[in-house]
Amino acid sequence: MSMGEAVYDTGAAMSPYYNGVIKSCAVAIAPPALIFGLSAQMLAVKIYLNQCNPGDMFKAAGAWIRLGEKNWEASENLSAEVDTITGENWSGDDSEAFKSSAAGVNAQLKELAVTAFLIGAQLIALGVALTIYWGFLVTCTVIMACCLATYLAACWTGVGEPAARAAALATAASLLATAETFEAAMKPIMIACTALTGTLTAFTWGFQAGAGNKANPFDIAGASITNMLEGFAAYWIRKVSMPAGKLASGIDPENTIQAVSGIFPTYQGDGEWKSGFQGGGAGLGIADGLSNLWQDHAPEAVTNPETIDWR
Repeated sequence: MSMGEAVYDTGAAMSPYYNGVIKSCAVAIAPPALIFGLSAQMLAVKIYLNQCNPGDMFKAAGAWIRLGEKNWEASENLSAEVDTITGENWSGDDSEAFKSSAAGVNAQLKELAVTAFLIGAQLIALGVALTIYWGFLVTCTVIMACCLATYLAACWTGVGEPAARAAALATAASLLATAETFEAAMKPIMIACTALTGTLTAFTWGFQAGAGNKANPFDIAGASITNMLEGFAAYWIRKVSMPAGKLASGIDPENTIQAVSGIFPTYQGDGEWKSGFQGGGAGLGIADGLSNLWQDHAPEAVTNPETIDWR
């Protein structure tokens, strides 16, 4: 098994567990946010807005690395074929033209391989960073659940209720400050990865075109554009429906919507619906469901492959 396949399989194996943990946190943080409000509410927003699966990033990284490996293997095989040409078995203008053409193709293959390796590496970096951040958010969820249990016990006994509430809000404020620090540290990484991807894409297209391999950018980036639009739609649906957000009407219904959205029945494509940890999405799964419906009928150039063939 190649490195790319190993990374992909690891991500595929981890993805369901990430999904379960991430969506469980969205459900579990809602009661403390509803009861305490203030800093607990803002901490819940961090969890609601970061419903991203690091396992899927590792899968994407593995696919890119495997693509790089395939291009590098093709380059080496081509070089091996060129090395078999000698003055005895093939000479003259045709031979030189073939060698020159092969050198150009070789350069294209290696450039594509290096680009794929770099994109795969940055996706792994993002996946690791998000895994660490989600480890912290899970801890936050558990702590706030414990604070809520303590507060409810105080309410039940009638002893220490104000102190329990104040302690919970102070704890939430401290956790929120740490979450802000995490996000401040991750932001430059994400900006750098985005800039690198854009630069590599532009350079690759220009390099390939200069080498005589003029490709239609839409044929290459069609599915990526679809995924990007889906991502933006999911983000803005979460943004406008966020508790205490600009367009939110109140705290209680928005928390409920955010908690339920992660497990709400959602259309998965090909007539299939799933709920629980395998379903859900932003805004009760609206963005994901519509995207999956679009991919049922969209041209192949703008859709994701059903399966990956490592031939």
